[in-house]
Formats: sequence, structure tokens, C-alpha cells
Amino acid sequence: MAYPKLSSPLILAPMAGVTNAAYRILCKRMGAALCYTEFLSADALIRYKDALDNPIFDVVEEERPVVTQIFGEDPKKIFEAAEFLQGKTDVVDFNIGCPAPKVLACGGGAALLKNPSRIKEILEQLNTLKTPISCKIRLGVDEQHIVALDVAKIAENAGCCAIAVHPRTQKQGYSGKADWSYIKKVKDIVSIPVIGNGDVEKVQDVLRMMQETGCDYVMVGRAAMKDPFFFRKAKHYLDTGEVLEDLSFSEKMQLLQEYIVLLKKYQLYTDILVKDALIRFTKGYRNSAQLRLELTRTKSSEELQEKISALL
Repeated sequence: MAYPKLSSPLILAPMAGVTNAAYRILCKRMGAALCYTEFLSADALIRYKDALDNPIFDVVEEERPVVTQIFGEDPKKIFEAAEFLQGKTDVVDFNIGCPAPKVLACGGGAALLKNPSRIKEILEQLNTLKTPISCKIRLGVDEQHIVALDVAKIAENAGCCAIAVHPRTQKQGYSGKADWSYIKKVKDIVSIPVIGNGDVEKVQDVLRMMQETGCDYVMVGRAAMKDPFFFRKAKHYLDTGEVLEDLSFSEKMQLLQEYIVLLKKYQLYTDILVKDALIRFTKGYRNSAQLRLELTRTKSSEELQEKISALL
């Protein structure tokens, strides 16, 4: 089973609290070729799988193809969650890299890098399903225990259709520098598509990562969290070598309005999601700190949206 054929190498990374269906669709409209869901707990998916209105799973037809990422530690529960997702998503991605303490405490995410045999067991079971399986990894728990190359071969041999590599260790979190040389090392030893991730901050970094590592795709996280327009800029740069100007403040507010419309359309709207996006979208603009303070102090959805509309 193969990874989806994409129109460009640009992929939206899975980000908790950010990559809901509305945000994914917004990023696709801006030029992302493929989007990953927020990572979903295998335990939670199983718990809610029989609910008519599933509060965990939010994939919609408009955004497909899409990748649904899951995490967990128990092979049986992980398999059951992935089995539930068959036909509802295009790829199931297994998270073997999240450094968040709450995930590590449950034995999931990057904690699994201590146990390659458990990774092998999980991925082999997942690849008996009809839905394509991929995984996202880090280098290892720390610099003394780098296992990325071993895990990459395990993933390929288990039947995974692609592997995403974030070349930091669990201990690093998001500090320090991502060591892109490990993306190249993984690419050199596997025949499945490799997705590079980490420290893609400017549109020029997309091309540079591909040239330096040979990766097939580039996964964008924090840059896209701040600005979905990053994807349009990156695609334009890859096509023409020209760097587009950033959006004006008014244009950024129009993008926020589009996000609000999508949140409402898919019944995902909360003031918290809008205020979080507002904070991310307005950083770097003149007088934005005072504006963020005013907008985040609004008392109702109506007041918040009225103030945003007044900025257009």
C-alpha cells in the first residue's frame, strides 16, 4: 500500500490543539498538499468509537486525502484504534516521537524509542490492515541512544508506506538544532518515502532541506501554525524561485475570518481556538501586543467576531 500521490512536497505536521479539520482545510486552501490530524489517543478512539457524534475524530470529506495520527503503548489498543479508522482516513500514522511529558508518562510517543522490539510488534500488526500505515519518529531518547536508523528499517520491513523524521532527541524537545544529516541517513537506507521535519522556518528552508537530505516531502509545523499562508509562499518559491511578500495585517485578519467560517461549518468553533489562532497570526505586526490583549479579553463570541471584522 502506497502513500498518497501529492501535488507538491508540502505537508502540514500534526499539532495538538491546532490541526483540527478547519485548520487543515485552511492550510490545504493555502497550498498544503497533505495534512495530518492532531495526534489522537488510541485509548480515546476506542472509548468513543461507537458514539454517533465522535468528539475525537473530525476528518471530513472536503480535506481528503488526509493522514490520521494515533499514539499509544498497548499493541492491542493501537490495532483496535487503527482498525476503527479503516475507510475513514487515507493513512494511519503511528507516533513514535512525541516528547510531551503526558504522552511519555503513558509509555507512548518517544518513550517507545527505548523499546524497538515493541515498535516492531506494533507496526507489523498495523500493517495487516487494509489502510496504509506510516510512522513519525525522533532520533532516540538522547544523544547516547540514537536508534533512528534501526527504527526506520523496522518500519520499512514491517510494511510502512512512509516515515517522517524529526531529527531531534526526546530530551531535546524543541530546543537546540534539528540535525538534518539524520534525515539524509534515513533516506539513504530505506526505499519508502521519507518526510523531513524540523527547523523549517522560511520558505527557502523547504528547498534547502530537500537538497541537503534528498527527502521526498517536507513537513511544516510551527511556521504553518503561525501562518497558513506559508504553504502558498513555499509552493510559489519552489515553482519560481521568487519569495512572495508576507500578508498584510488586514489580509491576515481575512484569513482568520475564513478559519472562523470553517470552524462554524464543521461545528468546531470555540472562542479558545479563535483566540489561540489570533495570538499566533498577529505576532510580528505593529501594535499587535496591545491588540491581542484587547481581543483576548472579549466576553462573548459575538464581541470577539465584531472586533475582528472591524480590523478588515
